[in-house]
Amino acid sequence: MSGGHDTSERRDEDLLLASVVDRAAFVAFYHRHAHGLLAYFARRTLDAQTAADLTAETVADAFAGRARYRDHGDGSAAAWLYTIARRKLDRFIRRRTVERTARERLGLERLVLDDDEVERVEALIDFAEIGRAVAGALAALNPDQRDAVRLRVLEGESYAQVARELGCSEETARARVSRALRRLARELGTEAPA
Repeated sequence: MSGGHDTSERRDEDLLLASVVDRAAFVAFYHRHAHGLLAYFARRTLDAQTAADLTAETVADAFAGRARYRDHGDGSAAAWLYTIARRKLDRFIRRRTVERTARERLGLERLVLDDDEVERVEALIDFAEIGRAVAGALAALNPDQRDAVRLRVLEGESYAQVARELGCSEETARARVSRALRRLARELGTEAPA
């Protein structure tokens, strides 16, 4: 069903449009973006299996919805794919679980990574860069917010304990942690690559 067309020189947009009737075109599109998607998720979840699950769910959703894709020019196919990825990541962050609906709809089994595969995915994560970014973002917080995050997030203290240690009300402790986490999220960002 490939139609015999060489896909190596075709634009992503053309591959995605052709994939509605030529599944080989989607396979070529997938091969171009699978590594980038996996790295995108690995760097944001810091968990190889979660990154693999989110990649699979994103690709399955893209495959299922490829007929709805509209070509808006060079780069729009990748942007479309990463929009799906960003939505999957947002849902994961809110629910702390990876949806399986797109994979299940296509009848795809979950890929469970072995130790070697986990190591290869983890190699996509630049932990030193992440550490520097987190340290910089924490340093940019005001001392009250930084202490609140340290106590609540890093040390796992209850809000009541955070309030006692900071000498404030529990409501104030919650507000400091909330504001600090929002600022950290902005500083560290989770936007897809252009």
